Amino acid sequence: MGPTIPGMRGHLFVDVPLAAVAIGATPAFGWPVLAAVGGLSVAIHSWGVVNPRSSLYLPVTWRLRQEARDLALTFDDGPNPEVTPRLLDVLAAHGLHATFFVIGEHVARHPELARRIRAGGHALGLHSHTHSRLFNCWTPGRVRRDLAACAAAISQATGEPAPVLFRPPVGLKNPVVGFVAGRLGLCTVTWTARGRDIGAPTPDAVLKRLSPTVRPGAILLLHDGFEPLRPGTRAAAVAVTEALAAVMAGAGMTSRALEVVAGRARLQRDAAAGAAAPVGTGPAATALPSASV
Repeated sequence: MGPTIPGMRGHLFVDVPLAAVAIGATPAFGWPVLAAVGGLSVAIHSWGVVNPRSSLYLPVTWRLRQEARDLALTFDDGPNPEVTPRLLDVLAAHGLHATFFVIGEHVARHPELARRIRAGGHALGLHSHTHSRLFNCWTPGRVRRDLAACAAAISQATGEPAPVLFRPPVGLKNPVVGFVAGRLGLCTVTWTARGRDIGAPTPDAVLKRLSPTVRPGAILLLHDGFEPLRPGTRAAAVAVTEALAAVMAGAGMTSRALEVVAGRARLQRDAAAGAAAPVGTGPAATALPSASV
């Protein structure tokens, strides 16, 4: 896991020293120094935005602590009435528990699926309300309103407190997303490995990518749904999960849902109690604060 740098401050550890170098060296060495510093800044920030392991803008959990003996299956972009019920059946058949990072608009359309996810002992997390590809370009106020709408949809569907688990759309981050997530008390979770199961790949191809990463503490990403404006098939997730269950069993492992304790994501210690725990958070659940940003 990356360093814990709160809110919107992490990038200042990059920007301030680089600005000092540019200001101090440009008069003596001219524009090449300014261009080099600017290029280095762009490279570092691009890494911070796209790399799921980067905690440049906000604390990110991309794998679990070393003492974890199991792993965490996670599913994005649901719930989906065609895929999610089948996936829940597979998880139940193998005694697995997972975390579903859901889109608020989908939850509002299919609240019964959110309730079924919780009834199965699984956790829920925020994945934005609309999954807009422009999420990373929005103002703090708009990001906050979107996340609040997602949280409200989940809470209304389940009758439980709003989740504090959060996965940004497409996994992209920036100072604004970090600032809002910090103000809302969210715990950001990315992934150790993803199946790249978007675009109708074969289950075998997805399984080939994920099987080598089945190890204690891993956070694996699949999709049981799709973005509201980009429909497509996600049926591969069902077959891949069935196959991963056999891989995990052979390694003496299982998948457990995530919870948040003392601001950190961890595996639920008692998966059977997941359905009774506050949605997506475990014993430390709280409602999202109403403060404006």
